[in-house]
Amino acid sequence: MMTDRDSSARGTDNRTLMLEEDDFESWKIQMERYIRGKTNGKYMWKAIQTGNSPRPQVTDQPTEAVLHPIAREKTDDEYTDAENFKEQFDIQVAGILSQGLPRHIFNILNRTSTAKEI
Repeated sequence: MMTDRDSSARGTDNRTLMLEEDDFESWKIQMERYIRGKTNGKYMWKAIQTGNSPRPQVTDQPTEAVLHPIAREKTDDEYTDAENFKEQFDIQVAGILSQGLPRHIFNILNRTSTAKEI
């Protein structure tokens, strides 16, 4: 089992700062620095500010049975590399933000679906 001392010896990259309810501004600044310091952190921070991207859509071509093109959400197999890359940012950012929240706040926000909502 890893102790706090072991965790500190390994560095702070494995642990985000816990939000204290009366010090949101300081937490926000430190979370921004933490996230921007990660690989591709600039894009992660942008994902927080702009919110998750809508799921990519594709238009199926008309068939004999269906006369008009139908738009639908892409399946994961149909995603491009860029779309997969962007979705990974959304997932990573939501995870990082969730780690920095006290349990009672996390439980409330667990009902959200985007990093921007958090």
